[in-house]
Amino acid sequence: GTLLETSSASSPPSISMPAIPVVPSGVRYVPCHSGARDPATGKLRPFHDAPSHFRPTTTPREMLLQGMHGGIYFNPKGGKPGVKYPRNKYPNGIPGVTIDEFPKEWLHGVPKELYLSRRYRSSRNKHRVKSGLDQAGWESSGWINECDPRGWTQWYFRFFAGRRLAGGEDERQISRWNGVCGDKGRWKQNLIAKCLRDGKAYDDPTVSPVVRQTLLHWAYELQEPDFRSGAKRVKTHGATYLPREQLSGVVKKSGGKSEGGSGGAGDEAAVAKAAGNKQGREARAKRRAEGGATALGGEARPAAKRRAPASSSSVAPPPSQQPLSEYEKQRDDTKARNQRKLEELGLA
Repeated sequence: GTLLETSSASSPPSISMPAIPVVPSGVRYVPCHSGARDPATGKLRPFHDAPSHFRPTTTPREMLLQGMHGGIYFNPKGGKPGVKYPRNKYPNGIPGVTIDEFPKEWLHGVPKELYLSRRYRSSRNKHRVKSGLDQAGWESSGWINECDPRGWTQWYFRFFAGRRLAGGEDERQISRWNGVCGDKGRWKQNLIAKCLRDGKAYDDPTVSPVVRQTLLHWAYELQEPDFRSGAKRVKTHGATYLPREQLSGVVKKSGGKSEGGSGGAGDEAAVAKAAGNKQGREARAKRRAEGGATALGGEARPAAKRRAPASSSSVAPPPSQQPLSEYEKQRDDTKARNQRKLEELGLA
C-alpha cells in the first residue's frame, strides 16, 4: 500500500507520537516520503527539504524486511542496556522507543522477531553477521541525542515519516550519514575498495558482509553507479580502514601505474627516495628519544630544568593526577570494550 501522508505540511500526522525524553526546540511535520526511486541511480528520490547529497537507497520498510540490528531495535528492552537508561531505573526499557508511531503499511508482512526481539541474533540480520556497537557504545561515543534514544536509524525512520526538528539535529544526522555513505563516505568507499581488491562485483554478498550490514543500518546499499564513481576515487586515494598494501594492484601512482607494478628508472628513483625519507624519519625519531640533538651526529641537548611549583595543600593536583570519577571509569572501560569489538569485527 501507499505510505501514510499528511494533509498539511504544518499539522502532525494522524498517528500517535510517543513521548520522547527531551522535546526538541521545534518540531514540524511534512508529508511522508513516497518511497519512489530514481531508476538511473537506484536511490530514493530526494527529500524536498534536505540537502541534495542526502540520497539513501533503502526505505524503513525495506530495512525492517531485510533484517537489521539483530532484531532488537524497536523493543525498548531489546539488547544490552546502555549507560543513560539502566534497568534498575528504567524497568520498562528505554523511553521513547516504539514501533507504534509509524505507518502500519511499513510493518505489513514483517515478522515481529525482526524488530521486537529481546536478544540480539546475527541470524536476523540480512547478512547473518553482527555489525555495529551496542547501546552503551553508541551512548559513550556521544552520538545519541535524547530525542532519538536509539540513534540514527530511529532518527531516519522519523525523518522519512515527515518529522522535522529545529535546532540543527536533522543537519547533524544527515552529516553523519554523508560521512558513512556519501560521495566520499568512509564505509561505502571501504566496500568499493574491497570489491576492487578481490576482483568481485559490487553486489557480491561475499565481499565484506559486516560492512554491507553496517551500510544497511544507514539505509544504504551499494549501487552500480556509485561503485563506478567511487572506484575512480579508490584508485587515486585508497580507502579508509584499508591499508595501502592491500590495494597494491588497485591504487595508481601519479604516473598512472598501479602500485606494486613493474617500472623503470623512475620507479627505482621513487623507491630510493622513499627509503631515504624513511631513514630520515627513523634518525629524527632516534634523536628525539635520546633527548634531541642540535644537528645530525651532534650532542644531545640536556633536558631543561623546570621550576618546581610551590607546595600548598590548597592547590589541587593537575588533571592527570586527579582520580577518575565512577562515570569516567565506566566511560573509559566502555570505550576500550568497543575498540576490542571493532578489532574483532575487522572494523578497527
